[in-house]
Amino acid sequence: MTWRVIARRDWRVVLDARLPKVALVGLISVMSIAAYVYPVVGTPPITTSRFGAFVGGWLGGLLAPIGVLFGYGAIAREHESGALRLALSMPHGRSTLVLGRFVGRAGVLGAATVVGMAIAGVLVVYPYGTLQPLHFLAFVLLSVGHGATWVGIGVAASALVATNRRALVLGVVALFVLVIVWDAATAGAEAGLVAAGVTDGPIRTAVRVSPQLDPGSAFETLVTALTASDRGAGAWYDGPTLALPVFVGWLLGPLSVAILRFEWRDLA
Repeated sequence: MTWRVIARRDWRVVLDARLPKVALVGLISVMSIAAYVYPVVGTPPITTSRFGAFVGGWLGGLLAPIGVLFGYGAIAREHESGALRLALSMPHGRSTLVLGRFVGRAGVLGAATVVGMAIAGVLVVYPYGTLQPLHFLAFVLLSVGHGATWVGIGVAASALVATNRRALVLGVVALFVLVIVWDAATAGAEAGLVAAGVTDGPIRTAVRVSPQLDPGSAFETLVTALTASDRGAGAWYDGPTLALPVFVGWLLGPLSVAILRFEWRDLA
């Protein structure tokens, strides 16, 4: 059995559950409403690429909890019920199981994101907007990747603990730290250095770089880079030079850790 078979089964499992379906309908609805409002309140020219900058911040924040919701039950729920042993008795390895669960759940969220973006694109273009297909396609792919990042974080939490409740708590803690605490902590550190008169040096550089290292900041920086036509001469860590490897690292890192940990974990 390959990860594709597991992914297809998990796709159906997710779509059969009520809460994920409600989350997906809500995501598509919010994206459609934003696209309907954007031509009215946005600054001309109204284009699909500028729509990314209009919704990038809150869309990244919305995809984060939905991704964790999709991922946290991938492994721990079956571990707690005892069904995980039956799943692992099939002709596939542990890493294949984790990868298949991730692909299935990230695929459902990615498909909903694409549907929402397709509706949003039509609403932005008709009747006054302009379609900029390559930039809009890049924005859609970044949004799908950002959602997959948070599904990966949820799956990682699910693979590291033995019960569904612990996986939920771990996923919510990761969400809280990376979305809320991270920005506040880095802003506090920056203010502390200013108060102490530290204006240069490696410590000041490290503090200035740190706000760009969470998944949401990397996503927003890349979306802004897609839409900005008059980029200023900012520091290297404020642009895609840092944001792109950070984005890829968050997309692959937690899932890789989860696979390695689950491969050698004692499931007794």
